[in-house]
This record gives sequence, structure tokens and C-alpha cells, in this order.
Amino acid sequence: MIRTPRLRRGFTLIELLVVIAIIAVLVALLLPAVQQAREAARRSACKNNIKQLGLALHNYHDTHRSFPPGYVDQGVVVGPNKGHWSWTVMLFPFMDQAPLYNQLNVGTVTLSQRMTAAPALFREAIVSFRCPSDTGNQINDAMDTGATTPEIRAVYDSNAAPIFPSTTNYVAVNNSRQLRRNQNSNPANGANGLFFRNSTRQFRDMTDGSSNVIMVGERAWRVGQVNTYAGSLFGVKDLNGGALNDVVEGTTDTVNTDLGMAFGGGFVKINVEATTGRQGFSSPHTGGCHFLMGDGRVRFISENIDHNLTDAVDSTFERLIGVSDGQPVGEF
Repeated sequence: MIRTPRLRRGFTLIELLVVIAIIAVLVALLLPAVQQAREAARRSACKNNIKQLGLALHNYHDTHRSFPPGYVDQGVVVGPNKGHWSWTVMLFPFMDQAPLYNQLNVGTVTLSQRMTAAPALFREAIVSFRCPSDTGNQINDAMDTGATTPEIRAVYDSNAAPIFPSTTNYVAVNNSRQLRRNQNSNPANGANGLFFRNSTRQFRDMTDGSSNVIMVGERAWRVGQVNTYAGSLFGVKDLNGGALNDVVEGTTDTVNTDLGMAFGGGFVKINVEATTGRQGFSSPHTGGCHFLMGDGRVRFISENIDHNLTDAVDSTFERLIGVSDGQPVGEF
């Protein structure tokens, strides 16, 4: 008996193309879900970072009976355009960064002196101060201060080489309008927020209620096509220097855009795509950004929150910034 050879069946070209098409469709459907899951995880980590800042701020208050200063003016010791220690570095001992804090000699020497002596310390990457969704530079070397060169640096004068500090995505709340050095209940003349130069705000200063005040918010490295450059860890550059060109509390303060290294305010809306966004708040998260409330809660506030761009405190977001404007906010 003659056996007929068995034909081996394989895929035809059409079948193979169909299988490849099905796999491509499945990948196309799955990839956005994976990306959304990753962003949700990063957003959760960012929220946790701000929560840790809240705990550190509350612990600082328990220890020192006030919140840390927005930045410390060391007077005539620090000349014009030089660096000052800011609120972020004051929290290091409460955020498992005590060894770095001790190495920096905070308060013993000026920021400018320490940056000159040990510049590598200021390039330390501290995860707790970075939003995981933000892909901006780790070293903040690109801000345009509006001075003689397009650079941000805590040591800054014609005879000093640039020393660039690390980036932070979290800035302290300063004023309902433009950023200001000094305190004033009128946001057109001074800061009505929790942090400013040599500030020593306490819980009792939040007469609107701690749940009605924001303390810290996010700022992204880039919003749309515009760089806002987040913030600068460790310090802030005071354009007019320590005691030089200072102002008396209650009078109109000179706007200092370099305060954007450490502060944010209500001069622009959340996630605005403009160079003025250096004074505001923004994030890589869709629809708004995270804020730390005075009672320690973290809220995601929509970019569409009621926010009027006038000098008067007459909108929900401006009221959340002012600690004692007499206009507490309910649900928002």
C-alpha cells in the first residue's frame, strides 16, 4: 500500500498579517493604560512628597514655635545679588537630611560662602523635593533672572563663577499677587501669605483657619512651550541684597522676580503658559497641581479654580493664599 505523504499545514500570509494586526491593536489599547497607571503612581508619589513636607513643617513649628522663614536675610554680611538660606534647607533635619544640613553649616556661614567652599553639596539630589512626573533638569542652571546674565545662582556677582544648585518642584506660598519680600496685609504692597523674608508665622497667624490656607504648591520645569524652571533648592537670591535698598513694612515693596526661586503666588493662574509663570504654580499633572494646606492635608486644586487677576483679594485662590484676610473659604 502506497502511503500519501501528510501535508504540513502552516500560516498563510493573510493569516500572519491578521495575527500581527490583532497584536498591534492590543498593544495600542494597552499602552495608554500602562502610561496612565505609571502617571497615577508618579502623581501619588508627588502627593506623598508634599505630605512629607507638611509633616516636616509641622514638626519644625513644634520645635521652634513658628514655621521656618521664607528666607533668612543675614543683613550687611550678604551684599546685593547674593544668596540667602531658604525655607527648604531649614526642613532638612526633619526630613532625614540632618547630615547634609550639618555639612552645609546653615546659619553659621552665609549661603554664598558655603557654595563657594563646597559647591558639590548643592548639587545633591533630594527625591523628596522633586515631582516624579517632572523631567526638568536636576541642576537648576537655566533661569533668566533678568540681571546681567541669563542664569540662576545663589553666588552671583561679576567676579564669581556660576554655582548652580539643585532643582525643587515645591515652592512656598508668598502672596496673593506678585512676589514680595516683606509682610503686608495688602498684597499690592507686601506678602500676605505664610512665607516671606525673615518670616516667623505661627498657627495663630492663620486667623482664617489652617484648613483655609495653602502653604506649599508645585511648580513644573516647563508648562507647554514655556520654561518656568521650577524652583531652586537650598536658597534664594535677593536682588537688592541684605539691608541694602530695604523697604519699611507697610510701604510698597520692590518686586523681586528672583524670589521665584523659593516662592509662588497668585499673580498668574495655575498652569499658565507664560514667562510670568515663574511667579505662580504649575505641574505636569493634567488639570491642576498639588497644594499643602495649613492643616497638613494635600489637595489637588484645579487650574480652573476661581482666580481673578486683580490687586484685590477677590477670588477663591487668592483667599486661600492670604493667611488673615478675613475671607475664609468653605468648600472649593
